[in-house]
Amino acid sequence: SETLYDRLNVYYFVDGHALNDKPWLAKVAAETLSKVLALDNPTGQTPMNDEEILTFLNGDQGRVEIENALRALQQLGVHGIPKFIIEGSSVVDGAAGP
Repeated sequence: SETLYDRLNVYYFVDGHALNDKPWLAKVAAETLSKVLALDNPTGQTPMNDEEILTFLNGDQGRVEIENALRALQQLGVHGIPKFIIEGSSVVDGAAGP
């Protein structure tokens, strides 16, 4: 979610904290999910709590998907951000001029 991304950016770039503090990440993710789902939750989905998120962060669930995504990005020549991938094949540097 963009809301979580924004909060993590402030935590790291503004407040100067590390992003590898899993208990803190789990807490922030749970809070953000609760807020986002409180605003827009047509299915009535219950958000994960911080303990469930921490278990996910400490586990291997999703590892294969992340490794596949990293390989795909490397094949496209993406090694940093910001980058925009257009139609799955064209890569544009986010810092490029118009």
